[in-house]
Amino acid sequence: MPSTTDLRRQVDNLDRQIVELLSRRTNIVKQIMAQLPEDEPDKEREEQVLSNWLEEGIDFDQDEAALEKVCRAVMEMGRKAKDN
Repeated sequence: MPSTTDLRRQVDNLDRQIVELLSRRTNIVKQIMAQLPEDEPDKEREEQVLSNWLEEGIDFDQDEAALEKVCRAVMEMGRKAKDN
């Protein structure tokens, strides 16, 4: 059985990967936003993204309400990316 220290190191590593993936996602969203003519969020696309997350969450036995909050926060990061 891994020690608490080892498990925390694993969590730290995963957290770093999450931040890296969020950065990569944000860069792609910036590229998409540069190609779109309007400044308004695409609500239909956002609902599809949320639906995709929730479907994936089922496969990994994740709490739906918590996953929805995370997804909405990630989409908000993407919306704010344009300003950075």
